Amino acid sequence: MSTTLPTTTELSMPTALPYFWRMYQLERFHWSRGFHFFDGDTKRFFSSRIQSTPPYKGRVFVTSERNTFSNDPRYYTVRCIRLDGSIETIGEFQGFSTRYNAHAYAKAYAEENFARVGNESVRLPVENKTA
Repeated sequence: MSTTLPTTTELSMPTALPYFWRMYQLERFHWSRGFHFFDGDTKRFFSSRIQSTPPYKGRVFVTSERNTFSNDPRYYTVRCIRLDGSIETIGEFQGFSTRYNAHAYAKAYAEENFARVGNESVRLPVENKTA
């Protein structure tokens, strides 16, 4: 079954962001909106790592965090950049014990919820999502 993707002018609510081809573009957009998720001090405090591969569908990415105080293993979290530039946790914080599972979920989530239309990443309307 073929899905017709809407153009950005057909969407009633603002749902489009620039399509971020690289993580540094997503990070710059976030910083330009006054947020600090990617700041070095923040990443050091949480012992956080950010994926180096391009964000899925220009918006979704994986982070990993480790509690350095108790020598816990590293766990993975799926994240998404919002329209205002803030970062949203998708699912549970540190909800994945393996990098592979986190990236598989991130890719599937992005495929279901976003599409590239021109140079924009557009949130798909609910009726266009696959069941």
